[in-house]
Amino acid sequence: MIVGSVYRRGKPNDLARTKKELYADLVARFESELAASASLGLIFMDGDGSDSSYRSTHRGLALAQRRVIEDAIHLDSSGSQLVQMADLVPWSATAMIDQHPKNEFAAQWYRDYLAERDPRRAPREL
Repeated sequence: MIVGSVYRRGKPNDLARTKKELYADLVARFESELAASASLGLIFMDGDGSDSSYRSTHRGLALAQRRVIEDAIHLDSSGSQLVQMADLVPWSATAMIDQHPKNEFAAQWYRDYLAERDPRRAPREL
C-alpha cells in the first residue's frame, strides 16, 4: 500500500478557492502519473458529494484523454472502515504541518507510522 498527502497554505478567507485549486492540481498529478503508466484510476473520498467543486474539476478534463475515469466517488466514513482508515492520512499530515497544543500528541504520527509507505516520506506542498 502506498499513501501520500499534499497540502497548500492559503489565506483563511480564500479557503474554498485554495482547496479547489489544490484538488485540481492533485487530479492533474494523478492524470499525469496514470498516463505515464497507461493506467486508469478512480478517486474515493470521504463526504456526501455536496461540494460541487470536486465535480467541476473532473468535468473540466478532456473526456478523450482523461485517465481518472469518473468524478470523485464520495463515501461517508461512518459507513466505511476503509475510508475511516484513509482519513488518518490527511489528519496525521495536518497534525504534522499545523502543530498546536491540541494536536501535539499526534504531531509525529505521519513520520512514525506513515512515512515508510509514502514515497516522498512526508506531506508535500503542491
